[in-house]
Amino acid sequence: MFLVLLFAVIDWTAVEQLVAQGRYAEAQTRLAQLPSASPRWHLLASKIFDGLGDPAAAVQQAENALALDPRSEAAHVQLGTIFLSHHTPEAALEVFTEARQLLPQSLLLRLGRGLALQELQRWDDAEADLSACLPHPLAYDALATILLQRGRFPELVRLAERFRESAPGDYRPWYFLAAAKEAQDVAGVEADLRESLRRNPRFAASHALLGKWLLKQGRAAEAVPELGQATQLRPDLVQAHLHLAQALQRLNRREEAARSFETVRQLKEKEKAPRQKLLFHRSAPK
Repeated sequence: MFLVLLFAVIDWTAVEQLVAQGRYAEAQTRLAQLPSASPRWHLLASKIFDGLGDPAAAVQQAENALALDPRSEAAHVQLGTIFLSHHTPEAALEVFTEARQLLPQSLLLRLGRGLALQELQRWDDAEADLSACLPHPLAYDALATILLQRGRFPELVRLAERFRESAPGDYRPWYFLAAAKEAQDVAGVEADLRESLRRNPRFAASHALLGKWLLKQGRAAEAVPELGQATQLRPDLVQAHLHLAQALQRLNRREEAARSFETVRQLKEKEKAPRQKLLFHRSAPK
């Protein structure tokens, strides 16, 4: 009996590790070999389907997990996260709000609700939920983003300094400090961004802001590689493409600038297209 239980634990762990590594097809094959009559099985199936690009099946499996265990925090978080990541924040807000009625002490559910409110641009409500979830790194990140979008730069500096103290190795506090300084034309932008990139060289937003700052300082030749790196890491960053085009134009690299301006035009056209959302309808959990 002990050996059977041990192998079951190892099998579950193996599937979870494959999911964490993004090896969804292998995880699906391994999961199919396990008993399916448990919330854990359906929760893993939901994560696998989402990773394989089938959000409708992922929603169904999360719902199956909740049917077996309506108080499963992990299943509620999974369901709400699927909607958040597929441009359906209204449904995510409903999921997280209902789940908090069952599990009012859950920090993760309140965090999810705050993120959904942020996506809906209900700033004050989002701030209230996200502030209650500090010092969770995602709460810091989302709250700092709201302050940046709303132009509340002195508050952003204070929050970023708290974030830095809470997570000394994190790259994001340095980015937010630099963003607040850049918006106010305060010294220290470049140093903060290079510190951010030292911690995470693949963070596109820091490359983009550094390129913008260098361009603003008349250092177009230095701006180009930073902006080029930003657009490679995040091809959808419209402002990075725009600043790259402007930097190339200043360097008299007209053909390259024209291509970047055309990319900007195409991305702006794409932004106008309606985003595909998931359909959502379910009964309130019992």
